[in-house]
Amino acid sequence: MATALTQFIIDGHLHLYPRYDVARAINCLLDNLGKFTSPSGGASAVFMGLLAESQSCRFYQEILKDGKACQYGPFTLVAGPDAGAITLLKHDQIMGYLIAGRQIVTAEKLEILALGMDVSVKNGLSAEDTLKAIRAQDAVPVLSWSPGKWFFSRGKRIRALIETQAAGSFLIGDTGLRPTFWPLPSLMKMASRRGYTIIGGSDPLPLAGEECWIGTYGMTVMAEFDREKPAESLRRLLANPPPPFTPIGHRTPPFAFFSRWIRNQSGLTN
Repeated sequence: MATALTQFIIDGHLHLYPRYDVARAINCLLDNLGKFTSPSGGASAVFMGLLAESQSCRFYQEILKDGKACQYGPFTLVAGPDAGAITLLKHDQIMGYLIAGRQIVTAEKLEILALGMDVSVKNGLSAEDTLKAIRAQDAVPVLSWSPGKWFFSRGKRIRALIETQAAGSFLIGDTGLRPTFWPLPSLMKMASRRGYTIIGGSDPLPLAGEECWIGTYGMTVMAEFDREKPAESLRRLLANPPPPFTPIGHRTPPFAFFSRWIRNQSGLTN
């Protein structure tokens, strides 16, 4: 395994919905993440978008199924080099990677991500059983924040999970959808005090034009990277995190949040 210390620059919660312009989405991911290269990272920086596909989305499987390169504008997408990875190429140059992952809705209506692998875990299981099923398939579980879903009875369930599960058994996911006026949730603060790792991602909505948000919020860290095994390197990074990830980018300003959220709740997809 030929590893090298590399700057990871990651959007840790990415969707590629069917109505998206995939070429635009990839271009936004690379352009936005590219703003955060550090002098120590330089040319060795690796850009990653971590897919969190719902049950109805199969982008990773579409790339995988024929074993052929897929062309989206100037970008060529190729499955591999290891299980769970899609390599992003432009003019035969590696630009970055998409890493497989799933978004599962639990019986309590909590969102739990399975990052690093294209797992098969059905919706509707309890939060505890969902976490177990994800770990059993060698993916990394992430309890993800979502507007309005961390209060009341669900907030109590999240608190119980944080208090009863080992800190390394799952991660906490923050998203760019959390508006700038919304302070860090108290449950995230509690999780951080108890040793849970917090990761960030853009979490774009299933609306036309949302591609522009991809890569605008995420995280960076220096760690070992094996270019022959990008998905495995990512899973290892998340499962055994180095010093805390540094947040990068920006969350949604108030007007943009309300505009995006109202459109999403109203089903105004265009």
